[in-house]
Amino acid sequence: MPKLLSCGLIVFNERGEILIGHQTGRSYWDLPKGLIDEGESPIDCALRETFEEFGITFPKARLADLGQRAYYEGKDFHPFAVRSNTEETAIEACSCTSSFLHPGTGQRTLEVDGFAWSNISNLKGLLTANMHSLLVDRMLIEEAASLVNASDSRIGESSSP
Repeated sequence: MPKLLSCGLIVFNERGEILIGHQTGRSYWDLPKGLIDEGESPIDCALRETFEEFGITFPKARLADLGQRAYYEGKDFHPFAVRSNTEETAIEACSCTSSFLHPGTGQRTLEVDGFAWSNISNLKGLLTANMHSLLVDRMLIEEAASLVNASDSRIGESSSP
């Protein structure tokens, strides 16, 4: 069976925090990300998932491609990174439009029910063990930060919904 591929964004603010969303009905938070559709490019998937789950968008030119990474058995992750700020990407303006059928109620339920900026040091208790390992232990977050710091001149060129 071929590996699944999930694509998403690591969004940094001016304080070096990253944007995360609380997964409805779960105990954890996550990056804006999701499975790629057939025929979709990784960057288009990352932007689509970020818009569906967080209600925000960025121009493709602002994104730093971090490449496909092993995530866990049977699934890879292709992240992109972008530098934003708390004005451009205000928590109060984030909203989720994607939903799933709740297993208990059968009702349509939003995938993400809360949004926050988090310090890297606080991620261990918030993310799944696999995502924390990829971002922190395998130092993807440091690589992402260095790439977006090198491209800070592009801040302010985004378009928010």
